[in-house]
Amino acid sequence: MIAVVDDDYQVIAQFTKILGRYYGAGKYLQQDFTNGAEFVESLDEGLPNIVFMDIEMKMMGGREAVQKLRERDINESVFVIYVSSHTEHLVPLFPLHPFDFLEKPVTDKAVISILDKIGERMNAENRTCKLIVDRKEINVNVNDVAWVQSQGHRLEIKTCTGAMPYYCYGKLDDLLRTLNDACDDFLRIHASYVVNRRYITKFTQKEVYVEDRAFPISVKFRNEIIMKLHERL
Repeated sequence: MIAVVDDDYQVIAQFTKILGRYYGAGKYLQQDFTNGAEFVESLDEGLPNIVFMDIEMKMMGGREAVQKLRERDINESVFVIYVSSHTEHLVPLFPLHPFDFLEKPVTDKAVISILDKIGERMNAENRTCKLIVDRKEINVNVNDVAWVQSQGHRLEIKTCTGAMPYYCYGKLDDLLRTLNDACDDFLRIHASYVVNRRYITKFTQKEVYVEDRAFPISVKFRNEIIMKLHERL
């Protein structure tokens, strides 16, 4: 199910046309809401798969509405796309882990590009990588990997689903290639660190924060990393 939350009926109608052309008439379920409060009330009946959320609305804005959504969506499985004509409002929304942003006026091309990326992500959700841990082969869901630290020839791999990290032997470059083959969320921020962009809660010019832990961005990677992070804002 796709939810469109916007207090402008013309914007809702535009999304209806674009989604209908993309998925085909009758092949998807769309629910429309003119404010965040209506959307939050609907969550009692089930969570949507995708949400296009206007940020500024009179009755509960987009930030608060998504906050309420994430309280129920513990695994952050819902794809949230913020929609706004004011890009300066986007940076504070990063901790709520939006999938992407759309700037008004919305264009068909921009919406379709995001829907294509969502499709690719959904196809990759169940991809795994094999690790040798304590001489046993285990499969780890790639999208669960929050960060990786290289400690010489040993790799420390922290997932969002496990309290303790995995330890295995190998090269960070080799593991990064495996992760990037599955999705494009992994960023090399330092000679010793790789982080998953979807779990970053905030960042500065020198650090990124994942699960409240700060990771340094080395000078070598700084410009590239900051540019990639800002691509999502």
